[in-house]
Amino acid sequence: MYLHIGDNFSIPMNSIITMIHADSGKSHRTGISYYDAEVINVVPEDKIKTYIVTDDCVYASGISLKTLKKRIDEFYSILKNK
Repeated sequence: MYLHIGDNFSIPMNSIITMIHADSGKSHRTGISYYDAEVINVVPEDKIKTYIVTDDCVYASGISLKTLKKRIDEFYSILKNK
């Protein structure tokens, strides 16, 4: 299954390693500075709310961490109820 992360980008959920909240009060790259991967900005840098670390790269999304987690939780609750 795929997770929509904004601006017509969807990524496979099984490739997600972690998601990191982009703290607007600090440098946007602080939370992901430990990952040596290409960063793909889905939105302009001043609109970044969440970093999604995958097997291949890091996506900078304008969708909040709470909303992305809610989408994943909803998907798994549907699977669970089948």
